[in-house]
Amino acid sequence: MKRIFTIITLITAVVVTSCVKKEYVTEVNNDFTTNYEVFWNYVNENYCYLGDNYGYTKNVDWNAVYAEMMPQVKSATTEMELLEIMGKSIDYLKDGHVWIDTKFKHRGCMTFYYDENGVKYPKNYISGVVAEKYLGYPFKSRNGHVYGTITRDGKSFFYVHHADFSKVFNSEDLELFKPLIKKSSGIIYDIRTNPGGSAQYSLEMAGRFIKEKMLVGYQVVKSGKGYNDLTEPMPLYMMPVDAHDNWADIETMVLTNRDVYSTANMFASFMKLAPKVTLVGGITGGGGGQPTSYYLPNGWTVTMSAQRMSLDLDKVHIEPGVKPDIEVNISDADMAGRVDSILEKAIEELLKN
Repeated sequence: MKRIFTIITLITAVVVTSCVKKEYVTEVNNDFTTNYEVFWNYVNENYCYLGDNYGYTKNVDWNAVYAEMMPQVKSATTEMELLEIMGKSIDYLKDGHVWIDTKFKHRGCMTFYYDENGVKYPKNYISGVVAEKYLGYPFKSRNGHVYGTITRDGKSFFYVHHADFSKVFNSEDLELFKPLIKKSSGIIYDIRTNPGGSAQYSLEMAGRFIKEKMLVGYQVVKSGKGYNDLTEPMPLYMMPVDAHDNWADIETMVLTNRDVYSTANMFASFMKLAPKVTLVGGITGGGGGQPTSYYLPNGWTVTMSAQRMSLDLDKVHIEPGVKPDIEVNISDADMAGRVDSILEKAIEELLKN
């Protein structure tokens, strides 16, 4: 007899308590039909964007996905075929927080890189070009953060690329930044390619750009197995950091692209509310739902958005991505010529002040 256990780990965030849940089986079952049905039911009961979720839904008929895929499951003969069938199923969700891990392959959902018309979002980032053409050598790099000063028309601007929120600015980093910021006329905070990391850190970092407590959005939690079993929105507040490390008086440009995801996407929604901050670039990638992992009977792991969801100040989901204040895309010609159009626009805006 198959026995299912549930492990619940409570993680206390800044203002909310969320659950990260894993379910696993103690008896392995490799039957393809059984595993697909368990996978499909996990998504059906736990995925948080199937219903009319505070005005937002993925517009996915999950029952129709089952009807389409089950005949393929029954005719599949290899594990790779089964994985691809599950992969095609999660592609309908267009959610980068959905993936399947096996002993032989990781199958992610990459359809969130495409808009509603099936057109792929522009990359909007040129690796190495800022250090090469804007900061010049020797540029500074610390804990994975590239930073330095960009000079244009007699003004200087502090630039930092924060590529991963799992790598935080520590006290030593901030002390190194301080003299550069002090002599700058503005900040260019580049979060392009940032896949996220610590939600608490995104709140703390955004708090450097405000002077007083600010309501920045809401969070809802999936509370049952029904598509619309959700809690009422809970307010989310951002607190300012001490004046010693506060950057709220400095005009700041935050650079974004589609690879800004998960807690970096949340950070972009916070920063859009800061008085002296402007978002420049492309729409972010989304990832407004907290991922949770489950084990299938065959030992594969399915991860999906299944717990806490984030809404902006207007109670609109940030899952589709955060739109910039100034939309700029790097053209093919600029990509070939290694011209960072997004950074150029940020400099242009700062020069106006």
